[in-house]
Amino acid sequence: MKVIIQEYQPSDKPEIIKLMETLQDFIADIDPLHRHRRLPEYGELYTEGLLKKISDHAGVIYLARQGQEILGCIAGNIEEQSKEERAGTVKSRSGRILVLIVQEKCRGKGVGSDLMKKIEDYFRLNGCDIVRVEVFVPNSSAHNFYNRMHYDDRVYDMVKQL
Repeated sequence: MKVIIQEYQPSDKPEIIKLMETLQDFIADIDPLHRHRRLPEYGELYTEGLLKKISDHAGVIYLARQGQEILGCIAGNIEEQSKEERAGTVKSRSGRILVLIVQEKCRGKGVGSDLMKKIEDYFRLNGCDIVRVEVFVPNSSAHNFYNRMHYDDRVYDMVKQL
């Protein structure tokens, strides 16, 4: 599979919206508490927010393509430590993976790994010494993927339904 990784262009926005809707549908399907959903406006709203984070925080979006087809995307930005964080942790510059999605038919073929390598290179070039990513616990396939990419569990965000 010949895959080309390219930086996001504004003309890619409709495809990004579709990918975000696909990801949200998947998350809603695996949510055991049924707290996630996707309203019709979700893709557009999420994508607008993502583009703002990218713009405001030295971020980037990369797309994996095969010909004209988008196989997946990854987005991330750079997080600067606050004064409080610097007082309690080692000085650091973090890259944050905001989203990674690979079309289901392309999973297990190296597309996600290629996207991860590309964004990790971006973070390195921008002085980051760690990369963070949040994983929804029921998404065990994503958790396993990140473990294979040498990411370690660091924080648990726990929830109790009342």
